[in-house]
Amino acid sequence: MEKEKGKGTIATLLDFAGERRILTYIGCGLSAVAMAVNMAPYVCIWLVIRDLVAAAPDWTEATGIANYGWAAFGFAVAGIVVYFAALMCTHLAAFRTATNIRKRCMEHLTKTPLGYFDTHASGLLRRRIDGAAAQTETLLAQRILPGLRQCS
Repeated sequence: MEKEKGKGTIATLLDFAGERRILTYIGCGLSAVAMAVNMAPYVCIWLVIRDLVAAAPDWTEATGIANYGWAAFGFAVAGIVVYFAALMCTHLAAFRTATNIRKRCMEHLTKTPLGYFDTHASGLLRRRIDGAAAQTETLLAQRILPGLRQCS
């Protein structure tokens, strides 16, 4: 336990993820890629507008706008797929983290003296452990990754 005191909060939480901690890093990387891919449709729309303005008033000269439209659609779909993969990675890591937190807490409770349970209701302890694990899962799966997307 002395070794864990110097660690940061996120590093400690990622230790609970075990082998699936890499999925958190992959999810964050995929989130950054999805952010870049999701910007591409806006570039395609700008290219369509540029071609239309350059071709005005003879709209038939703007021949590449259909290709830009399909490219925008393709980038939008690719962005959704990549972001979905990012969310799946972080959710899998978060589920493992929550499970390991519950297991470690239960292991700790099995080592406590029986007199402890005279003053602390087991149902209350279980609710607290499950609630804390659920909040941690929500933090890792849904709060950290979108927060990283907003920062990038």
